[in-house]
Amino acid sequence: MKKFFLLTLLILSTMSFAFAQNRMKLDDDWMEKIRSEKVAFLTTKLELTPKEAQKFWPVYNEFEEKRFKIHMERRKMEHETLENTDGLSDSELKAISNDFVSLFQQEADLMKEYSHKFFDVLPAKKVVSFYDVENDFRSHMLQEFRKKKRDNNH
Repeated sequence: MKKFFLLTLLILSTMSFAFAQNRMKLDDDWMEKIRSEKVAFLTTKLELTPKEAQKFWPVYNEFEEKRFKIHMERRKMEHETLENTDGLSDSELKAISNDFVSLFQQEADLMKEYSHKFFDVLPAKKVVSFYDVENDFRSHMLQEFRKKKRDNNH
């Protein structure tokens, strides 16, 4: 799904300004639809009460925004690295590898930080279930994407 999003952004950058504005509106609509589905999916699967949801979603949205920035930085680095490894010295390649590891560490640190915040707003059982449910949502969206792609090809 992220590859699709990145590809869409690449296409947008090569189009005219007017077309790009229209396309970004569509992408914003698409992203908002995904967010809405995620809220419904997680709220239902975690059986969040209205009070829990009111406390959980602002914390989760903050977490997701920070995690997304790390993912985008890593994807950018991956893209740049794949195109530019020829001619780099071993020390430069090791530095790039260390930068990748650093981004994964940042994500792990972020998860650790927000795990504590999630425990402040949800019961422990729901926090533990949250990680599994979030993975279920990703699988669900991937299946939906594949289904739409398959349906469009037939």
